Amino acid sequence: MARIQELDHLQIPLEDIKLATNNFSEDNFIGLGGFGKVYEGQLHVSDFATTSSISGRPGTTVAVKRLDVQGGQGKNEFLNEIVMLASYKHKNLASIVGFCDEGGEKIIIYKYEARGSLDNYLANDHLTWVQRLQICLGAARGLNYLHADVGESHRVLHRDIKSSNILLNENWEAKISDFGLSKIGPTNQNITFLVTNAAGTLGYVDPLYVSTGVLTKESDVYSFGVVLFEVLCGRLAMKNMYEDERRFLFHLAKLRYEKGKLDEIILPSIREQMKPNSLQTFCKIAYQCLKKKRHDRPKMLLVIEQLQISLDFQIGYLRMTELCGSNTGGYSWSLLLDNNHKLRKITIDHYDCIFSVRFTTEDLSGSLHSTQRYGGDNGLSPGKITEVHFDADEEITGIRIGVTSEIGGLVLIASIYIMTNKNGHGPFGKEPVSFFSEFWDAGSFAGFYGRAGHFLDGFGCYLKATM
Repeated sequence: MARIQELDHLQIPLEDIKLATNNFSEDNFIGLGGFGKVYEGQLHVSDFATTSSISGRPGTTVAVKRLDVQGGQGKNEFLNEIVMLASYKHKNLASIVGFCDEGGEKIIIYKYEARGSLDNYLANDHLTWVQRLQICLGAARGLNYLHADVGESHRVLHRDIKSSNILLNENWEAKISDFGLSKIGPTNQNITFLVTNAAGTLGYVDPLYVSTGVLTKESDVYSFGVVLFEVLCGRLAMKNMYEDERRFLFHLAKLRYEKGKLDEIILPSIREQMKPNSLQTFCKIAYQCLKKKRHDRPKMLLVIEQLQISLDFQIGYLRMTELCGSNTGGYSWSLLLDNNHKLRKITIDHYDCIFSVRFTTEDLSGSLHSTQRYGGDNGLSPGKITEVHFDADEEITGIRIGVTSEIGGLVLIASIYIMTNKNGHGPFGKEPVSFFSEFWDAGSFAGFYGRAGHFLDGFGCYLKATM
């Protein structure tokens, strides 16, 4: 391996690794990775290694991945993974302790994650629906970090997201691992893509990537959608024992979802636990990840948001007002306020109906964050743009939503009126044919949800559930 000086502090002598694993004893063997065997070990750092700044300490429990050099594969992946793990740090990514490249051996040493990989627990009846949601959330946050937060000018495309590459620590926290196939792409473009030879694992890899050789972050999103259905159905992405539609989970799940028969393949032990809104929210975002066209797949930030909503429904944190307007037009959207965020502005594009809405929130540091525009995908000139500003101590306590008669088969949002503990804002839009009103106590508002496409098709609110 070509020497990279910045990685010198991570080098661990082969003798220390042999000592840690009892010379790669079968008693220490814990799994088979894509490029070799993995061993558990107790790393006792030698006098040579203690002068370095490696993250291992005497007695540290580690996982040791030993590259199968006889196979002649994985040398590039070996270097790639070391560089990736050394460069990027996040609580939902695997942690590197060190590596070894001597004596004909190529070895990577990781922090040991006590529960192993997620694939071993998919069919486990004792892994609850809440635990599964929390694992999915952690993995989604790790993947979002790779796609959006590793740097201003680049992102990491993992290329091999699957349940066996999601590790679990003693607290069931998810850690994305195995960066040997990862690629770095630019973020200063409308669409980040790389033309590569397709790589990944059968059953998880994006079919569009396979057919075109064009790799985008949406390829990772597709693979993550397969993992979500693995967690839901309690089975692996591919089962060779079947020769019909059951062989590939992505195919089976899409068919069942589209026919409204997903219940038939959900793991029975968790189906009994699920609250309807939690299941519905989870299934919608998992299905969206598997969309054929890249631009129809969600960004990981939206996946995180929807998984959090699913979890909040399950643990009784959220309830929903009635959805006004259409429940079939356009795409689903939502804004769930984090406990550390306040809603500061709503931007409404309206005329005879509401074309679109956009929300701006403020975090504890005073930074403002704007969502995408929900609706307004008709290419028409905008109507009247109105900005509704909220004071820092202003809380929404009610809504009055007007709806139109049917336009092209859809019932659209005609007007919005917002009541707060300090003021009334609106109505914005046209006098409605009919309307819906709901009011609640200060401190109960949790966010908005709805449907959007050419116009704002549906609108409702998330409220904190009364316990």
